[in-house]
Amino acid sequence: MARKTDIIVVTDPGVDDAIALMYGIFSDEFNIKLLCVAGGNGPIENATNNALFLMELFKYDVPVAVGLDHPLKREAVFATKAQGKGGLGGYKVKAKKLQTKPIIASACDAMFETLKKSRKKMSIIAIGPMTSVAEMLLKYPDSTKYIKEVIFMGGTKEKIYGRPYREFNISFDPECVDVVIKSGVPLVMVPMELGHFAYLNRDDIKHVKHINKIGKLFAKMFTKYRDFHVGSHGAAVHDVCAFYYLTHPENMKFEKGHVELKYYKDEKEEFGYIDTCYDKEPNATICVDMDILKFKYDLFDAFEETERVLENKKK
Repeated sequence: MARKTDIIVVTDPGVDDAIALMYGIFSDEFNIKLLCVAGGNGPIENATNNALFLMELFKYDVPVAVGLDHPLKREAVFATKAQGKGGLGGYKVKAKKLQTKPIIASACDAMFETLKKSRKKMSIIAIGPMTSVAEMLLKYPDSTKYIKEVIFMGGTKEKIYGRPYREFNISFDPECVDVVIKSGVPLVMVPMELGHFAYLNRDDIKHVKHINKIGKLFAKMFTKYRDFHVGSHGAAVHDVCAFYYLTHPENMKFEKGHVELKYYKDEKEEFGYIDTCYDKEPNATICVDMDILKFKYDLFDAFEETERVLENKKK
């Protein structure tokens, strides 16, 4: 059996975060050494409870560290309209029934210690705002030498109707994105567009519902999950694509490009976004396409694996 890859995950669970964590855990290719919780899809308290609930649900033993309850330099504006009031769509976590608690160390400090203790450079998968990553880079400048790459779900490769699009993971805390990009660590950008290719349609959701108990629970989450681009057609699973980059790169297409943070402003709004271009020195790998049929097959396989693994843990 091949050695599992050690990774750190930054997340703000989130329906699509939840399914990404399920995929990452049951793909049997990773050891998640640390789960860093960020505010974003909901307030930090909700995100933390959701992360603890998911790890208990999956019977996965990993330290959960809590990050800041706000972006680096601005007030928080959460994505509850898309993710539901509690963050997990149509499913509400009962916080009082949780058996576990987060560790005492902050996400920033825990991340640095985890990186430093690793025998090899580690990949960081950020499927939520990268506030804690930036905080670590600012507090511990030498942390860059321990990072293999930062794989982040966020931004868009293309402009929408001739103007930048306000993608949530980037616009929630653009200043942290700027810190991460300018740190010089290797970057892999998994843009929002991939999630709009890789969405589960209504038939897919029905299939998930009937796979097993975990599938049924996720189908319940999907009932109040509103991705504003996919809409009533189904549920986008953006964040899974970031894990898929490591598990099945042969099913994805990439290109080298230059990414940098810029700001857009008009009379109605101001926000940060990632600008991609190809006439400057490349500083990132940008994912541009994926084999959707193979992606869905592998995702459904992870759902089916949950039952086998969880049954084995009961024995």
